Amino acid sequence: MVKRQMNFLKVGIFLVIVAVLIGVIFVVSQTNFLFSVFGQKEPKEFVNNVNMNILAPNWSIEIQNISTNNVSVTDFLFECANKNGFNVETEYWEGYDSFFIIEINNIKNGNDGKYWQYYVNGDYADMGCSKYYLDDNDIVEWRFESSRW
Repeated sequence: MVKRQMNFLKVGIFLVIVAVLIGVIFVVSQTNFLFSVFGQKEPKEFVNNVNMNILAPNWSIEIQNISTNNVSVTDFLFECANKNGFNVETEYWEGYDSFFIIEINNIKNGNDGKYWQYYVNGDYADMGCSKYYLDDNDIVEWRFESSRW
């Protein structure tokens, strides 16, 4: 009887350990999701050699090799706009605690079902642009295209 209780105890401990391991694996696998909800990472104070490309239907703007303390995608876009003479309009979305770009260089969201969307190093960014913090050598690309949602 005591031996049987010990076996049940061992099985119980084993199942708890397996459950904890499954939980850890799940949390680690959801890291991108967690970053998109709570912000990507801690921002650097300064980034070097970052680039901005803005692609609209009939024009493009390319800004290269910038070193800046404007380390969020939103702040970097505003810096580029101020230095290069184009307008940017934003709208704050409280539910996402982030800014949404509604116009760049007089091209407004909604034209032909297209919207301003951004990519970093070729990957679609799945978080608000004021939550995405840049690293050295990043390439930010704004594209006016059909919504992914």
